[in-house]
Amino acid sequence: MEGKRKLLMRTLTIALLLTLTIVAGCGPKKTPTPAAQPQPKPETVTNLPKLWDFWATWCPPCKELKPTIEALEKEYEGKIEIRSIDVDQNKDLAQKFGVQAIPTLVFLDAKGNELSRIVGLVPRDTIVGRFKAHGFIE
Repeated sequence: MEGKRKLLMRTLTIALLLTLTIVAGCGPKKTPTPAAQPQPKPETVTNLPKLWDFWATWCPPCKELKPTIEALEKEYEGKIEIRSIDVDQNKDLAQKFGVQAIPTLVFLDAKGNELSRIVGLVPRDTIVGRFKAHGFIE
C-alpha cells in the first residue's frame, strides 16, 4: 500500500511540473520586450476573408508559427487578408475577440464575422484545411 502511495505522489508531482513547464512557456515575462514594430490596423475593411493571428513576442509557440503565417500571407496575397496582431500592442482588440491563450488564429468572413478559431500551435495543413472548409480557397 505504501509503495502505491509513493508512486501516486511521484506521478502527480511529475504531472504538476509538466503542466507548470507548459504554462510557463507562454506566460507573460517580467523582462522588457524589444521595441515593437508598428502593428497593422485590423479595423481596415477589405472585401477579402480574413485570418487574424493573435500572438506575442515572448511566446515560443507564436515564434514557431510565425514563418508559417508569413508564408501563407505571401501565398494567398489578394485572396485572404492575413494579419499578425501582437496582443501586447493591441490589448483592446484581443479582449474584443476574447483571446485568452496564444497563438490564436481567428478566421473571419469578408464582413468581419468570426467563422472559427484555432488556439495553439498547428501545422500549415491544418490552417489551409480551415481555409478550404470556409470556402476561402478551393
